Amino acid sequence: MKLNIFTSTIKDGIMSNNKKYFPNLSKEEVKIIYNLNVKRFLEKYNLRIEDMIKLNDKGNKVTSRVVTDNNKIYKDKILLLKENTTNIPIIVETDDDPVIVATAKNEKNETIAAISKASIENLSNNLIHEMTEILMKETDAATFEMTFYIGPCPSKENYLIQDKSKVNTKFFEKALEEKNKKLYLDLRYAIFNELYLEIVDPNNIYFDSTDTVSSPKYFSEIGNKPGKHLTCIVFKEEN
Repeated sequence: MKLNIFTSTIKDGIMSNNKKYFPNLSKEEVKIIYNLNVKRFLEKYNLRIEDMIKLNDKGNKVTSRVVTDNNKIYKDKILLLKENTTNIPIIVETDDDPVIVATAKNEKNETIAAISKASIENLSNNLIHEMTEILMKETDAATFEMTFYIGPCPSKENYLIQDKSKVNTKFFEKALEEKNKKLYLDLRYAIFNELYLEIVDPNNIYFDSTDTVSSPKYFSEIGNKPGKHLTCIVFKEEN
């Protein structure tokens, strides 16, 4: 089995049913557009909207759960996807918050993926530590055997922090830079530092270098491109 990660672009449409992105449409019309956009995107990869599981983006507590074939709704902020659970796409709606996918192999050489969204709130609540802990429990793998993928996010030059209290934690202290009386966040550096502290091999950390703010491909609240793109994580048979 192969773990695949696909991300939609602005051309695929807004991947959210939040009415704020469609102020002139009814709730029912928004739902129709959302379902059409997601369905069309998943079908490009021979996946079905009926099989998808949406990652929860609400609540403060970081909990985890193993995805199964017979459950499509989870309240947990970390979803664990096993290699034998094929063609079940985990979807994550986001704009500037990167999707983070960690993988490790168990004693049977089967891959397990831990999936979440690396928002400032989640990172402040020990998201990365929780991801490594749950993968160790599920696979018995050491952290230096794990692999991490971090999706597109704003670069330091474009990540202006308006409210310092949101990043007033130890997690972010080395990744903040004040310039011309403005505060900027190097999110990639913050994540890398935390992974290094968790003893993850730097050679197993992969960052998508795309800047959501400046790229014409992705939606970005910071870049004033309102909407959400979609990242899909799924195990599929290798061709």
